[in-house]
Amino acid sequence: MGPTSLLGLLCIISVLHMIRCWIISVPTTVTAVEGSCAVVPCHTQPHARVIWYKYHNIQYPVVCDGLRPYQVEPPFRGRTYVVGKAAEGNCTLKITEVKMADNNLQIYVWINPDSTATQKFYDQIVTISVEKKFPMIFVQSEILEGSIFEVNCSIEHSCPYFSPLFSWSRSQVLNNMTSLTFSAKRGVLWIYRETLQGTATKDMHKTQITCSAELGSLTTTSPEITLNVLAIPATVKIEMETDTVIEGGSIIAVCAANSNPKPHKYSWIRKHMGNYSKISSTWRRMSFKNITRHTSLSCMAHNDIGVGQSDWMDLIVHYAPTILPESSCSLIEDLLGCFCHAEAFPNASISWDFAENYSLPSSFTTIYTIRQNVVSGEMKLPTTNNTTIWCKATNEFGSDTKLLYFNSTSNTSSSLMWLLWLMIVGIILLLGGTFFIKRKLTRNRSQHSPVIVQLGHQYFVSLRFQDPDPSSDTNQQRLEMTPEENSYSCVYDNDCVEEIRASMGLQQHMNKPVCNKESEIEPVANLKYEKSVYCMDD
Repeated sequence: MGPTSLLGLLCIISVLHMIRCWIISVPTTVTAVEGSCAVVPCHTQPHARVIWYKYHNIQYPVVCDGLRPYQVEPPFRGRTYVVGKAAEGNCTLKITEVKMADNNLQIYVWINPDSTATQKFYDQIVTISVEKKFPMIFVQSEILEGSIFEVNCSIEHSCPYFSPLFSWSRSQVLNNMTSLTFSAKRGVLWIYRETLQGTATKDMHKTQITCSAELGSLTTTSPEITLNVLAIPATVKIEMETDTVIEGGSIIAVCAANSNPKPHKYSWIRKHMGNYSKISSTWRRMSFKNITRHTSLSCMAHNDIGVGQSDWMDLIVHYAPTILPESSCSLIEDLLGCFCHAEAFPNASISWDFAENYSLPSSFTTIYTIRQNVVSGEMKLPTTNNTTIWCKATNEFGSDTKLLYFNSTSNTSSSLMWLLWLMIVGIILLLGGTFFIKRKLTRNRSQHSPVIVQLGHQYFVSLRFQDPDPSSDTNQQRLEMTPEENSYSCVYDNDCVEEIRASMGLQQHMNKPVCNKESEIEPVANLKYEKSVYCMDD
């Protein structure tokens, strides 16, 4: 083999070696998300320099050149980077802030472009496909009040080097919720998700939420969702369709409730003076008849979650005045005090009516006080004859009148008064006569009854002898007196104990009985003086 043939063989071996060394691995297509970055994987042998070109039939527009960035085409200037290490054979390209104008962009790579080796890298073209992505928000269709619920916001992106930034457009009720993030590759793209967790409250019902994802300089927003929180009827209240309620009339009431789902049944409770009545209906609007004062209403709303009840509503009932029974007049020294109490709504006005011929004195005074639905009037004036006083209470729904005091000097009243005094005098005389007769009978009974002498009692017998001659007519008359006339009288005297003892000594000395058991009296001879003899029984 001559020198020429040997030189040709070396050239062929050198060219084959060069072609085998620069075999590269790139995909045919790459999917990128608008606003994110596009990553074009590229792998080959270790090298010194890499240039990426946009495919063109005639020209060679530069997409990325790290050594001469001024040669890069303006649409790509500052947006393209070779992120791989040349010493490791990594020639991967990253294009940031992908735009829809970058859709269907075709590029190829040139390894060591300063070498004189002939290369055909444009035969391995990579096509970039750009897609527009929006964040997706998801929440449970039905959330039960008091339960833990989650709201998810996720978006697909094409840049593993940077994650999207999420922001939430939410009500104040969601501010205390916690967030969790998640990122993973799904197919040729990556998915990023953020989750809000919290406790569901009835205030969250019908709250509208959106989430936004920031991808570089582009921000996209998710569709809006509305939270559906299932809750028992809350804030149940009664609304009145009738402003004025007159006693005995009718009203229309509406039971309003904030609930989800809506109530399917209503219960009405009517209370009056401690008595209750209940009405069930599927209608939230109810009519009540024959309304009276002191009536209260309450309603209950039922749904599939539970039951809620309103507070008691005291009905404001308008009614005409009624003068209360305790209204009256009374005399206090020289003044006549009258009190009039009237119950009504609206409050009644009180007035006083007098007899036609009565004129009010200058000292006339009246005082009015008001408490709940009761107006009280107090009047004081000097008392006079023939005074008649009425109390009258009036409001816009009626009036009431009551006679409080009546004083007349008519003949009928005078006759009744005299008759009353005569009856009192007769009763006094009857009682006095009865007492006098009874006392007289008691005295007579004491004079004609036998004397019973008891131990410890002292009796006094008075014997008077005027003539010492026993044969005198006077003494004979005395001796001939009947036993009744000759009976002695005994008088009880606690102060005569000593005289009794002296008399008893006199009897023992004379050894003669002064009086016997039959209460007979014997004259004592030779007694020329008046002597009092005390007798005691055996």
